[in-house]
Amino acid sequence: LAGTATAYALSEKNVKSILVERGTSLAPPTASSNGDSRMYRKMYSDEFFSKMQATALKRWKDVEKKSGETLLEKNGLLFYGEDTGETVEGSVLGAKKTMENLNLDHTFYESGDDIAKAYPALKGCQGMPYSGVYEADAGHIKASKACEAMAKIASEVCDVHVNTKIVSLDTTSNNGVVATTEDGLTLKADNVVIAAGPWTNSVLESANLPTINLEVWEVQWAHYRVKASVASSIPQAFHFRKGQCKEDGGLYYVFPATATESVPNNDNNNDDGDEYTYVKVGVDFPTGGDTKGMDAFDYNGSEKVLDLMDGWVKEHLPNVEERVEQFTSPYTMTDDSYFVMDKIAKNVAVFSGGSGRAFKFAPLIGDCMASLVTGEEPPIGIERFSASREALKCLDPAVVH
Repeated sequence: LAGTATAYALSEKNVKSILVERGTSLAPPTASSNGDSRMYRKMYSDEFFSKMQATALKRWKDVEKKSGETLLEKNGLLFYGEDTGETVEGSVLGAKKTMENLNLDHTFYESGDDIAKAYPALKGCQGMPYSGVYEADAGHIKASKACEAMAKIASEVCDVHVNTKIVSLDTTSNNGVVATTEDGLTLKADNVVIAAGPWTNSVLESANLPTINLEVWEVQWAHYRVKASVASSIPQAFHFRKGQCKEDGGLYYVFPATATESVPNNDNNNDDGDEYTYVKVGVDFPTGGDTKGMDAFDYNGSEKVLDLMDGWVKEHLPNVEERVEQFTSPYTMTDDSYFVMDKIAKNVAVFSGGSGRAFKFAPLIGDCMASLVTGEEPPIGIERFSASREALKCLDPAVVH
């Protein structure tokens, strides 16, 4: 997302760029920007991100207009569950407070019974000590399509290379930066933007640049089969609860069937004539050991966590049927869950540490990264995303720009 968004933002300034992706597509399945859907919302415990989303949504409209594609679908979002305190995704009561403070439209549910009454598909809420807050203006973003759309808009001034791996990066040249690809192509430019997600530190190390204090989480999600008549009542929702065991981080989410376009539906109607479709369910906590890079990453994930997801579906969405496929994606995390969006050398800018919350801001992130390249004032204050902040103590301050 950050690479294509930066190319898009630079293209609006008529700045030529070269976009290099080692995967087979701009949002390859092995990385974290791939897939049908990502949430967008203003329901944050941190008002900064809520305000940032409002700005980003305006820029998403620009992307949709220029690409001619619908990339955002408004379908609402429900936060619900128990009082967990603040998590990487905030909390129900924290989000409620932000919505009230910023005078944003929302609906508050005081009990699990109220939630179950409003959303019959969430039968597991009945009798539970839950509360909930609903934002009608939230929805989902078509993730892979959004990356492709931003790159397509940029293509007049951006040369896109996929299936291309950079094997050397020299940022010390008097003439800017020089990169060499695995197939022998030499690329020269004034600046480089490194937006390599969980591979960030391996790229920095290869270029003899200081590394960043990042962790890579293995995060799992899956598609579940469900009757279309049932799916129509399943909301986009995020459930906050206290973990049931040491492997359970307590944060679960579900996307509606309208957000799972890529699952092939080859099922025939069942006996009552009802068609089948699919919903996406996932967790928002590390499901394996967190690592410092991709060398030890396990795309198979954890069977224990899959069992926890199946149990969550059975409890909270009892009319959803079996799991049909599962995935494990890399989330690049910082200790404070804020991005890294900064220059770490005179002609080197880095975006990393999306922390599972970056996609919804993509065009705005592109604007910020472009400003680091051009030297213009960024559209928002990016001080909290500094690469030299207290939570990221691995940088050598002598090379921080």
